[in-house]
Amino acid sequence: MPSPSIRFRAAAWPVFALVALLAASFLPVEPVYAQDYKLGALEIGHPWARPSTARTGAAYLTVRNGGTGEDALLRVETSAAEKAEIHEMKMEGTIMRMRAVERLALPAGETVSLAPGGLHIMLIGLKGPLKDGESLPLRLVFEKAGTIEVSAAIQMPGARATDTAKPAGSMDHMPGMDMH
Repeated sequence: MPSPSIRFRAAAWPVFALVALLAASFLPVEPVYAQDYKLGALEIGHPWARPSTARTGAAYLTVRNGGTGEDALLRVETSAAEKAEIHEMKMEGTIMRMRAVERLALPAGETVSLAPGGLHIMLIGLKGPLKDGESLPLRLVFEKAGTIEVSAAIQMPGARATDTAKPAGSMDHMPGMDMH
């Protein structure tokens, strides 16, 4: 017959597993991103978009240029919107301004992030809602590397101090927002 300490350890194991599972459920959760893509020396990572029921939306990703020369993202195309533009957001005095960027430089050996609150892909004239759990087709056109089609996962971002988690297109949380 097993000793009392062995019986206790065997009985405690399911309780320990339950406690560990409950503790893990309180950890912050980041979005589960779609796959990464590679085009020549460029690595496109984590393409995703926020759910939106508005006529506008936003998509995000990272681009790492592992090459020895600069490349550039020239434009983004999608069948889900009338047009897609690369936008930057920056403060000018006390006003947050959003402007289209004609050419997004991708310096050699660096990673450029398109993320909430900064550079992003603005989707204008959405043809339908961006629904959580679905995907968004994007065609990225680069100056030197060429063109690649990626699929952006539509999902809410994980909770972050700088992220209000409002659907894209809802700019009411940004006083003084001036879109040009």
